[in-house]
Amino acid sequence: MLRSIPKMPRKGFILDYLFSESDDIIAISKRSAYVRKKWREGVRRRMLRIAIVEDVEASAQTLAGFCARYGAETNMEITTGCFDNPIVFLQKYRGEFDVVFMDILMPQMNGMECARRLRKCDSNVILCFVTNMARYAIQGYEVGAIDFIIKPVSYDEFSMKMNRIIRVLKKQASATILISSRNEIKKIDIRDLYYVEVYNHSLIYHTGDGDFEAYGKLSSLEEDDRFRCFIRVSPSYLVNCTMVTSVQEDSLTVKDVQIPISRRRRKECLEKMAAILGGICL
Repeated sequence: MLRSIPKMPRKGFILDYLFSESDDIIAISKRSAYVRKKWREGVRRRMLRIAIVEDVEASAQTLAGFCARYGAETNMEITTGCFDNPIVFLQKYRGEFDVVFMDILMPQMNGMECARRLRKCDSNVILCFVTNMARYAIQGYEVGAIDFIIKPVSYDEFSMKMNRIIRVLKKQASATILISSRNEIKKIDIRDLYYVEVYNHSLIYHTGDGDFEAYGKLSSLEEDDRFRCFIRVSPSYLVNCTMVTSVQEDSLTVKDVQIPISRRRRKECLEKMAAILGGICL
């Protein structure tokens, strides 16, 4: 049975959506050592969250049914949220979806304009157009659409598109984290993350797109395999070694920012830097 998308947790949490054995949704905070332990043990599975923006109810229900069937066939937990009004979809959007299936011809706002506005607040969500107007769908590259499906939609075609979407999501998941910062959900590509800094009991993520604050602990990030190319240079800094431009006696430089290295960590820092340069962390 399809369920509605759960509400996003309060400000300041690093988020991953996972299922427990009882299928209750859990928002992992880095305070929860038990949940992290279970995640590492592999007893949880990730939920795929899909938005369907379609003004024709029958078409929306067809896609929702296909989502349920695909989830059953692939042993994947999928939730769907249906929106018959693209304006309402944009107003309610908080970055909580992994995939958006969007019609193009809708009375309140056409899908292309909705997609342009969506991209202003979320450049990473997977977007796929579903329409009977192929000549409009091919313009999807303008808004970073992964593909399009021509109506009437067959399950075979839908399944093929979903297989491609899952491959892209898996690739993204290995290099991104999702944080809640200043009431905004932000996806951060770890490869573009310079360093993480402890500040006033919070973490500051320094990226090429700016600095973002969220609750968390550096020790939790160190345990995350996605941060395998980062090193704890002091109690207050976790640095992306691939971003280091120079190393001094008691500090290193990342994008013109000099970051101190604690004396007891210096040897470990240099050894890991050498390992990365040797290709071990690629």
